[in-house]
Amino acid sequence: MGQGPPGLSPIPVPFVPMDLLILRHGRAEDRGGGIPDGERHLIKKGIRDIRLVSRWMVRAGTVPDLIVSSPLVRARETAETVAKETGLQGGITLWEELRPGAASSAVAARFGELAGATLPLITGHEPQLSSLLAFLIGAETDARINLEKGGIAMVGDFAPGLGDTGSLQWLLTPRTIRDMR
Repeated sequence: MGQGPPGLSPIPVPFVPMDLLILRHGRAEDRGGGIPDGERHLIKKGIRDIRLVSRWMVRAGTVPDLIVSSPLVRARETAETVAKETGLQGGITLWEELRPGAASSAVAARFGELAGATLPLITGHEPQLSSLLAFLIGAETDARINLEKGGIAMVGDFAPGLGDTGSLQWLLTPRTIRDMR
């Protein structure tokens, strides 16, 4: 925040609208079998789908310049695959707020940290990501948005801190991307 004359409130620095990519993790090992939920890895099909989506991002010119991920293994592996396939330099930032069950408002409260990114990517879980999408575009949380495993969406003209300012630009599944080739 900027500083005004003594005795006056600080002048808020406006947020610049950005586009935001939201990606659900790829297919992972089944629940059960003694594997804790947070430690389930992507399966081969999940890795293939995320590679497919990542390569499509490159062809479409929607390459993220920052990746934020849930700390759970399957989401981290998804983020790492995207980073490798798109040539993203730098690390992946982990947000505890992207763990399953966290409120959309808790995730949105961290969006100020995305300032300076041209096209950030958020990677996480359902139903949290669909609820987050609805929240970002001002829809009801039961808006029937369904982000499939490996599915990706873009929210355009989102201004962090200004509420429901974004608009859903597109939402694609790995199958749709495969069919576009």
